[in-house]
Amino acid sequence: MRRFGHLAVALAAVMLLGAGPASASRSMWSVFEDHDALVRTTPGKRQAMLEELRGRMGVDTLRIEVKWNEVAPAPSSRTKPSFEASDPGAYQGSPNAYPGFGPYDDLVRRAQALGLRIILTITGDAPRWATAGSSTTANWKVNAGEYGRFAAAVAKRYSGTFAGLPGVRYFTLWNEPNHRNFLKPLASAPRLYRNMVNQALPEVRRNGRRDVQVFVGELAPVGRAPVATGPTAFLRRWLCLDTRFRRSSHGTGCRSFKQIKADGFAHHPYGPTARVPRNRDVINLLAIRRLGDYLDRARAARRFSSRLSIYNTEFGLQSNPPDPFVSTTLSRQAALINEKEEYAYRYSRLKSHSQYLMYDDPARPGPPAVKWSGFQTGLRFASRRAKPSFNAYRFPIVVKRRGRGVRIWGRVRPGSGRRYVRIQRRGGSYGPRLRTNWSGYFGKSIGRSGNFRFRAYDRDGKHIGTSRTAGPIG
Repeated sequence: MRRFGHLAVALAAVMLLGAGPASASRSMWSVFEDHDALVRTTPGKRQAMLEELRGRMGVDTLRIEVKWNEVAPAPSSRTKPSFEASDPGAYQGSPNAYPGFGPYDDLVRRAQALGLRIILTITGDAPRWATAGSSTTANWKVNAGEYGRFAAAVAKRYSGTFAGLPGVRYFTLWNEPNHRNFLKPLASAPRLYRNMVNQALPEVRRNGRRDVQVFVGELAPVGRAPVATGPTAFLRRWLCLDTRFRRSSHGTGCRSFKQIKADGFAHHPYGPTARVPRNRDVINLLAIRRLGDYLDRARAARRFSSRLSIYNTEFGLQSNPPDPFVSTTLSRQAALINEKEEYAYRYSRLKSHSQYLMYDDPARPGPPAVKWSGFQTGLRFASRRAKPSFNAYRFPIVVKRRGRGVRIWGRVRPGSGRRYVRIQRRGGSYGPRLRTNWSGYFGKSIGRSGNFRFRAYDRDGKHIGTSRTAGPIG
């Protein structure tokens, strides 16, 4: 990092135009997910990571995928074992593979004790006995009735009335149903997911907390035949809509379509970091407003019972290193996660921003294409060493040109209540202290261009860190 002077007077001469945070009423949940680091680990490591997420990083929401085959009895059996599938106490896992709900219970307890909001995604892989597939074909024609019974068991377990476990308010249904890894065959996935939602959603409402909220979707953002169906095409087929998003009775089950009484729509807005043409079936973060339009048109067609807010529940950007097949450098990864969050912040319908993975997936055995086939979206390398994106996540900053000057947007993620920042232009001294809004966001107009960073302070005025240096864009 370049050294900064502290005696120049330039910044004092140009600090000016706006005082106080921009869009002060805006806030987004900070969602984090890393299944291996939080579920498949020891209680001690789980606690340490939760404390880092909550205290040092300012995360307020965990997305936890409750994986059916990790808690179900005899998940590899063709024949369903004898047990009451809607009874949360009947899931003991598989002794030689997974320990049942134990790690999830521990994670939920520890996370809520630290004040973290929880989103539970009720998902697969499905146990073999709940599909029509062979042992090598995961999630083939998942049985909607069995999924509904599993959803009832999960909702009941985390209703706040079972075995002393805390209640969870937010649930989502399945993970990326438009991707062949998670629901097969791809051609039938919209109908399969429609049936799964019809079975599971009322079960979660019936068995969960009185104020339970259920989100649907959790869609993959890009269609790549034969791997995934594009989100627009999947939406239309799932919701029995034509190409203009008007009601259609064509397709199996469409004549008896049941209106979906969901509370929100979850999405995974990965994809190109630049805008995409409208004729491509991609809903990345920069195209997220398309999704809002589609949901409104679906509601007008009476497919949803209410206007749905959108929740980004899985998102990340890969880096090189370690993955030599991507072009995003470490410094560019840090800049992009800030720029995408600032873009998301300006769309009030989007209620959350997500980071997928703390740690990169480790390299896999095999040739390079296999070696780096996992996700390298972590804020830390697999070795646990922090990337520049780790600090960028804690203290986002984006500098945008405005006339002859710039507008600085940023956030102090760690902490609570109003926090404080002091902005510095490269080569200048730190300016006066500015106050953030209650969620840690701030905005400041400066009458002169340049590269900027800020020092961050908690609500008691203690220095807690310094942002990366950002140059003007736009």
